[in-house]
Amino acid sequence: MKEIEEESLKDYVNILIKRKLTILIIITTVLLAVFIINNISSPVYEATTTILISPSTDQQSIFGSTRLNPIFGGSDEIETHIAILKSHSIAQGVAEKLPTGIFEKVQAENWKEKQESLGWPFNVLFKFYLRMKNSDTTITAINHDNHIEAESHIQGMIKQIRNSITVSSVADTNMIEISCESNDPELAAEIANTTASVFVEKSLIINRSNASEATKFIEEQLREKEIELAEQEEELQYIRSAEGIEDKELLLASLERTVRVSENIYLLLLEKYQEARINEVMEFIDIRIIDRALAPNGPIKPRKMLNLAIGGILGLMIGTILAFFLEYMDNTIKNAKDVERFLDLPVLGIIPKDTSPKNGRKKTVKDVNSWLTHILG
Repeated sequence: MKEIEEESLKDYVNILIKRKLTILIIITTVLLAVFIINNISSPVYEATTTILISPSTDQQSIFGSTRLNPIFGGSDEIETHIAILKSHSIAQGVAEKLPTGIFEKVQAENWKEKQESLGWPFNVLFKFYLRMKNSDTTITAINHDNHIEAESHIQGMIKQIRNSITVSSVADTNMIEISCESNDPELAAEIANTTASVFVEKSLIINRSNASEATKFIEEQLREKEIELAEQEEELQYIRSAEGIEDKELLLASLERTVRVSENIYLLLLEKYQEARINEVMEFIDIRIIDRALAPNGPIKPRKMLNLAIGGILGLMIGTILAFFLEYMDNTIKNAKDVERFLDLPVLGIIPKDTSPKNGRKKTVKDVNSWLTHILG
């Protein structure tokens, strides 16, 4: 059994040695492709800004713990803010603040840099690569309607901004990291910082809007309760001054209790109304930018050495698989083992290939026949 396993292992090694040229060609081809991609790919830079989200102390003193308040905070507050940061409205606010044509300018600069640093074959490949990469984000070329053209341009910027932004929470904290990837380090930092600023502004507007709606609701409830209380007091005065009413004392006691309850509710609403008026000018959620994004010194992509290493391993795997596949598909007879395997016949003898001269002459057919007669007895 051990001899059979050793024989099989030798067969595998022999196949690899036999097909070594095929494996070498595959590895070289894959490495060359990776090398070309490494050189035509534009560098990608990443900039990160960090923001802190914490409830205001004034909010906690008025409404209690934010974890118990369904309006102004909860256990999933961080996830909610992350979803808002990834939203279309935030990206639109960022696009409106960025310079017009900034993405086209960066792309043109990258193309010019490639033209200067690489030869014309790489320039052709790079141009084709950019066309394929940006085919889904191409902005409308010619449009006679300026409004539609501008709107299409903004939508293209919004899509690119959303694709470049990554938002994640810092574990066990109330901090959120906003990362942006771009072919230009300055643009990456600008998009990350602008996203944080737009988020802070919109959060403040939303919170004040919620506070205004709460004030309006309490004001309506207060007005209704005031009218109801006035009607109850008027009825109480009428009962007190009236004569000949059956069970007057019981009726007065019931009306007085109703008036006291209405007064307590009215006073509570009045207190909440005053608090709501104050809340309109307060920042319920304290959002601060802890670390502003800085332009990175070096790119994060492409990782050329890692790509080459992966390409080498991939080429070796593909070459090995192809070598075994070619060997499996090859059914030609090359040696005695092939005769036994394919024809299922015993080998009686082997005629060696000998072209060396013998006594000044080459072997003839008669010499070969004599040699075979001697072997076969």
